[in-house]
Amino acid sequence: MFENLTKTRLYSILTGMFCALIIMSNILGTKTLKFEWIMLPCSILTFPALFIINDILSEIYGFKLTKNVIYLGFILNILAVALYSIAIILPSNSPNAEAFSTILATTPRLFIAGLCSYIISNILNSKILVSLKEKYYDQLFVRCMLSTVVGEAVDSIIFISVAFLGVFPLDLIVTMIYCQVLFKSLYELISYPVTRKVIHAIRKVDDGELKGQI
Repeated sequence: MFENLTKTRLYSILTGMFCALIIMSNILGTKTLKFEWIMLPCSILTFPALFIINDILSEIYGFKLTKNVIYLGFILNILAVALYSIAIILPSNSPNAEAFSTILATTPRLFIAGLCSYIISNILNSKILVSLKEKYYDQLFVRCMLSTVVGEAVDSIIFISVAFLGVFPLDLIVTMIYCQVLFKSLYELISYPVTRKVIHAIRKVDDGELKGQI
């Protein structure tokens, strides 16, 4: 599978990983993690990885091709929710039908919050990283961290505000936003050595069919 890799094949692999993570994040987001004063959705386990893949795609393939991946994830997200909703409506004699509905059902408010935060934050993350590339090409760490922190902050502010404003107290909402941004930023910081190695490795790979497009 990984023999004779080109940037074309790696683009397909990264696209698949990105789309799989967004679907997993939506399911994991139905459960919250609470530890002492920290309250986070369990999607915190996967969502930061989206920004790491976003960084890799943006750095190697540019904004245009990365934007296509983000849009694909957006469409698949809508499709998944639509299929979940149809499956919930369909009659069933399964003993797990109620649990299925509980986990995969979504309210319009959460759905809109998730879509808006996802598309805006990921586009912003990619745009910032690519925009800084010409001036700060040798400062990959700064570009990855800055773009990710901004993108993740915007994602957390939009999602939590739209989803929970008026539901939870304002101080809890601020705490949730703060915890998410902090955790995601630490996630990016810890993962950066791997991100850097992947980027440097892909740079050395043959362009394949993407020659002239990146």
